[in-house]
Amino acid sequence: MVLIAASTSIRGEKLAKAVYRNETAARVVGVCVRAGLITAILLVITACGGSSSGGTTGMGPGQSVCGGFGQWDQSDFVLPYTVGETYRVNQANCSGFGHSDFWDYGYDFDMPIGTVITAARDGEVVHAQDGAVDGDRAQTNLITIEHADGTVALYSHLTLNGVHVTIGQQVFAGDPIGLSGDTGNTGGLPHLHFSLHPCGALPGLPGTGNCSSIPVNFRNTDPNPEGLVANRSYTAMSF
Repeated sequence: MVLIAASTSIRGEKLAKAVYRNETAARVVGVCVRAGLITAILLVITACGGSSSGGTTGMGPGQSVCGGFGQWDQSDFVLPYTVGETYRVNQANCSGFGHSDFWDYGYDFDMPIGTVITAARDGEVVHAQDGAVDGDRAQTNLITIEHADGTVALYSHLTLNGVHVTIGQQVFAGDPIGLSGDTGNTGGLPHLHFSLHPCGALPGLPGTGNCSSIPVNFRNTDPNPEGLVANRSYTAMSF
């Protein structure tokens, strides 16, 4: 973690800004303002790549307290991979690195390239983006699926030709929808990024907006009342 100090003028005075940055995220953590107009442009970048070495959700720069999960065994969602298979959660909720701020809630499942991913809930495909090759860090292959309550699930970092659904297609929980990969900002670690959002306004997609991630847990695995835990493996059970 690196602390970057910056300043700009406010009617002859100085505005101090503290910006914490790590390999995959930058976040404004403090601003001191007395009075006047601020004339500054801040670039705030949040990305998914990188590995959570500690696997904890403790407080720290770029981290926050996670909560708001529903009853796990009554969740509308199932794990986004084939029943009977087991995968490790590399990053979980509020684990810092790429899972902070906009992306506070979400999971990175370590998966070999080409692993079948499945729909976590019934819904309609609203975006399907393919064409990037594994190792391409400038763009990613992904799918978004909208559910009956208007929430949207994001499945990201798919392999080339790994998007197996089309826009407008209806899918059901457990249906195969694509293949995991290593496209976009993965930190060089092939995985599936899964997150849930209250709408489809996500960075880089049509209708981009501030539709940040929200809590989600899963009914077809071990108890997860506060969501899945980093550095643990979870088996997808029948549902």
